[in-house]
Amino acid sequence: MTSGLTERNKQRTRREMAEAAGRLFLERGYHATTVQDIADAADVSARTFFRYFPCKEDVITAIASASMDDAIDLLGGRSAKEPLGSVLTAMLTVALASVSENPDPVRAFQHMLRDTPALRGRWLEEQRKSRDRLAEALRPWFSDDSHPLAPHLVAGAAMLAVDEVITLWVDDRSVPDPLSLLDEALHILNGPLIFPGQP
Repeated sequence: MTSGLTERNKQRTRREMAEAAGRLFLERGYHATTVQDIADAADVSARTFFRYFPCKEDVITAIASASMDDAIDLLGGRSAKEPLGSVLTAMLTVALASVSENPDPVRAFQHMLRDTPALRGRWLEEQRKSRDRLAEALRPWFSDDSHPLAPHLVAGAAMLAVDEVITLWVDDRSVPDPLSLLDEALHILNGPLIFPGQP
């Protein structure tokens, strides 16, 4: 019981520091933000920061991990008897709804990732881990005789859909809402994109 509470407190502290870092990166720029700045914003010491993150750019992994935590929490509240497509649609819709609610910070964050190679590299590394975590969370929707690749391919397709939707939305200001793009992306994935005319 105590160990579980301790772990939750650690996760909360890690997330709070990552969120503080994200805000400061957007306000001041990545290079202008120091570890002490992040520690002060999160009301912890620099020593505490380094207990959680070996270096400044590592906070980006916690931001990516927190997004996947939320997605997995949502999956945990769904029944494995519900169609997989419905579950994925609900999960992705919730993820992108938050983007629609706060468009400017999300656009700025995406531009920051593109312009900061150190952050972009760590973000991509964490995305690989997130795909594996999502694949594991999706296993209840696959039978025991399903191919072992199946959950990983579905998880990868779901995350790619979100990534491409956000990329297009960021680059094209004429697109007002990423949720409409999500509907189109899911339609394409459900259609005969790769093997047209095949059963």
